Amino acid sequence: MINFLVDKTEHMDVGTGAIYSIVAILMVFLILLIIIGITTLVFKLTGLFELKKELDASKKQNNNVPQVSSTNNEVSIKDDDMMAAVLVATIDYRKEINKDVRVVNVKEVK
Repeated sequence: MINFLVDKTEHMDVGTGAIYSIVAILMVFLILLIIIGITTLVFKLTGLFELKKELDASKKQNNNVPQVSSTNNEVSIKDDDMMAAVLVATIDYRKEINKDVRVVNVKEVK
């Protein structure tokens, strides 16, 4: 290909030009895939380091929190309204304390 560019006396066939074009297009896409792969790998690695820092911080916080033990692990929910109330309460409480929440007991108020 380089000889052809230097020597202007020869003419290139359509088939040879098509082959050069396809090879050039494939090289461009290969280089783009390599760049995408490298950037994806870098972002995943930085995300893993941030996740590890968050997990380490949460482990330190969870070591100081006393664990709640319950003798009755079953929560009896009688209807859909009670289920909705439990879900709303747990979501609100989780947003308030920014930690995982577990329902221990449910009482129906009449």
